[in-house]
Amino acid sequence: MRSMTAFAEIVRPLETGQLRLTLRSVNHKGLDLSLRLPPALFPLEAAIRGQVREAAQRGKLDLAVEVQDEPSLEPRMNRALLRAVAKGWQEDAEWLHLPPLTAEAFFRLPGAFQAPGTDLAERLGSAVQEALATLLEAWNAGRAREAERLRPFFREALDRLRELRGRLQSEAEAQAAELPGLYRQRIEQLLEEARLAGQLPAERLLAEAGVLAERQDVREELTRLAAHLDDFAERLATGRLEGKAADIWCQEVLRELNTTGSKCRRLEMTRAVMEAKGVLDQIREQAANLE
Repeated sequence: MRSMTAFAEIVRPLETGQLRLTLRSVNHKGLDLSLRLPPALFPLEAAIRGQVREAAQRGKLDLAVEVQDEPSLEPRMNRALLRAVAKGWQEDAEWLHLPPLTAEAFFRLPGAFQAPGTDLAERLGSAVQEALATLLEAWNAGRAREAERLRPFFREALDRLRELRGRLQSEAEAQAAELPGLYRQRIEQLLEEARLAGQLPAERLLAEAGVLAERQDVREELTRLAAHLDDFAERLATGRLEGKAADIWCQEVLRELNTTGSKCRRLEMTRAVMEAKGVLDQIREQAANLE
């Protein structure tokens, strides 16, 4: 069980300068990797992305690879461009009434600085790969710790759902016992209003009332609800609680609660169903941040 929210950072010394990698992640339905690295390390991009895909299934990841204090990465001024611009400026300054060319104006030009030519990708390939492996390991460890912080919440929510399910079971038993009599009275009242009182045998009245009461019986739904709660407890205990699986689980539990709510005829049952739905929403919200 791992959270989608985490941060990890690692710094590795180099012969000249140092290598710094940072990784941030938040929840996302798929794997979306934003990678920032110096142009000199662009040849390593495909390998870096492949290494990340092996460690992450989904999430919005922001990975930054920095090479600090490396002399070969110092930018070079484009002297050829400077000479060409200065010459053209001087030739046309008088008739165009141009002000003197300033360094600020030149440095705003595209290409004023040239990317350094370097073999940095070749020299640092193995160092970046090793540092990234360590970074991903620390990131996954951080995600596991973050997920563990949610475990007490899930346990409390599960206990609350089980308590509410127990209340629903008691109310369902009481409802199943009283509904046949209520429906029989209602049928007799309708027959009397239609001036048909006494024309149906008592056995037929009892059978009809029983059929109506059976349609409102929610004990089957509560049995399935208990099975869903046991499944959640097992997943939580074994660390197999994942975001997508939890979302499907919430849908199944909500289906049972909706069916129970549509059949209940007692106020306490309605209150218990409403409270259970509130707890379920909290579980869904927290579980969405799990991988």
